[in-house]
Formats: sequence, C-alpha cells, structure tokens
Amino acid sequence: MKTDLFYFNLPDYLIAQKPSKKRSDSRLLVYYRNKDIIIDSYTKNLCEFINKDYFLVFNNSKVIPARLNIKKKENNRNGELLVLKIINEYEIEVLMDKAKKYPDETVIILPQNKEALITKTLNDGVKLLKSDKPVFTINYLDKNGYVPLPPYIRNKKTLKFDRDRYQTTFSKIYGSSAAPTAGLHFDKTIFNSLKKHSIDYAFVSLHVGLGTFQPIYTQNIEEHKIHEEEYFIERNEADKINKAINNKKIIPVGTTSLRTLETAYNNGKIKYGNGVSNLYIYPSYKFEVADGLLTNFHTPKSSLLVLVSAILGRDKLFEIYDYAIKKEYRFFSYGDAMLIL
Repeated sequence: MKTDLFYFNLPDYLIAQKPSKKRSDSRLLVYYRNKDIIIDSYTKNLCEFINKDYFLVFNNSKVIPARLNIKKKENNRNGELLVLKIINEYEIEVLMDKAKKYPDETVIILPQNKEALITKTLNDGVKLLKSDKPVFTINYLDKNGYVPLPPYIRNKKTLKFDRDRYQTTFSKIYGSSAAPTAGLHFDKTIFNSLKKHSIDYAFVSLHVGLGTFQPIYTQNIEEHKIHEEEYFIERNEADKINKAINNKKIIPVGTTSLRTLETAYNNGKIKYGNGVSNLYIYPSYKFEVADGLLTNFHTPKSSLLVLVSAILGRDKLFEIYDYAIKKEYRFFSYGDAMLIL
C-alpha cells in the first residue's frame, strides 16, 4: 500500500500548541465500529462509553528531559541533541539537530562544560555519544535538559509547565524521549470516575523512542522498519491483564500500550518482565489482545496513523479524520483524543 495514501491536509490552527487547561477537559471523539456512529464528547465523560466489562492498559513510562543545548568543540557552533536512550552513565544514543554536521570523532561540549565524543553513527542518523566521565544520569538531564516537545509545537523555549503537562500523572519509570500522549488526558477526575464505575486497569512501560515517532519514508508502508523500543511489564500487572483477557474487552490507552501488549502476548497470555518491541502494525494485522483503542489524532504518513488504520480500515480512518477536521478537533501531542470501540 502506498505511503502517500496516508497523507492528509491539516489546517495549521488545528495543530495544538498547548494542552487544554485541565487534562480531562480535552475533547473525545467516540467511534462505535459495530454501529458505525460517531459521538462528540469530552475525556472526562469516558465512563459514559465504557463500563466494568472493559479493561484499560496505560503506558507509565516517564519522559526524560531529553533535549540538550550543545556546542561543537572545533568551531564553537551551537546545536542541540535529543537523547533517545541512556545506555549507561557513560554512553547514550542521540539524534543531532543537523546530523551531517557531526561526523564520527566529533567532540561535543555538553552543559556544565562536560565533553563527549561521537563514536559511531547508527541507522537513521542515530549517533552514539560517549564520555569518559559518568555524565549521563537522570539527575544530570533533570538539571540541564529540556522537555522534548515535538517540532510542530512552535514554542522553542519550553515553559516550566511543560515539565508537568508533557508527562502523564501516573508516569513512573524514566526512559521515554516523547510522551505517550493518549495518557496525558487522564487526571484524578477520570481515575475517580473509573473507580466509581468499577472499571479496572493496569500499567505497562514502553520507552518511547525513534520507533514510535519516526515518519515513514519508504514508498510503500510495508517496507517501513520500526526501531526497537524497550518495555517492561511487572508480574502483578501482567497477572491483572491476563485475568482480564479472558472476560473483558481490553482497551489500550495509546498506541505504545497497544504495541506492548501485542508484542508481549505469547501462548495465550501476556509475558511479564523486560523485552523489546519493533512490532509494526499495518492493515491486515490480526490483533490478539486489543479490542479497541484510545488514542490522539496522529501526523500524516506516520506509523501511528497506519496502526489506527489496521483497526478501522484506511477509508473509515480518513472519513473519521475528515469529520474531526470539520468539527475542529485539536490534533497531535497536545490535542484531543479518539476512542475506538
């Protein structure tokens, strides 16, 4: 299937530049597949559409302050990098603002005048950065890094409040270079409502990286390859999900939660522990665990958009997106949400 079939025009004013004032006040488009109907609502009203027969699964990965201002030692050129993965305290995988300007063996000056060396260029422009000192800690990034807001959010200087709002309220394990954005809508209002309606849920941790937010560059969607992303599922959370699989409808909150579940499912159950996922879901994929999805509205020609088309079919997906544009739903990371049942 041609990748160009997953392109759509979106008015600039519908690209959300900031989140709703209150997380659960964002809008929610609900689509019932069996009835083929759309309902316009708000995320705070989620429990009007699901009941105790449903089971939610969240991604509780925590976003690293992954953007660092840097200088190129040889010419004092200012630049920026995005931390994709902390390998250990001495080594990280990064994306540079202009990869070709940073060949292997380039010395980089990091904040606090720390030095590091580009030792290797991996696939898709990913660089391996190494220091002879234990620099790369969460504490160091907390002090010197910035929230890794996506480039379509035009505020170049991230606000202090972005550290809170570009993080889910239930985030737990540091590791993501971008937020699992479907979870950004959930606050005490919704969690109290879930409890009141006896709707149970569990958590998995997939660290969002290049595999999630890299666009599809190939001519055909089937040729695209997704980078590996690490995940972890606690044993008690896996037990909760496995119990629910037998008698409830599993609704992942976000594409990363969905991919984690589908990757970890083996021999009729979710396997707990550490793992990696490079699962690429596109039309004709047979879902083993997910019975629906709660997700944001995604960028054109992205693997996330293609994933949603595997649930809805391409034609229905774009019919719904056309409707969302006419109704002026807000798109992308800080935008509104869609619930597929």
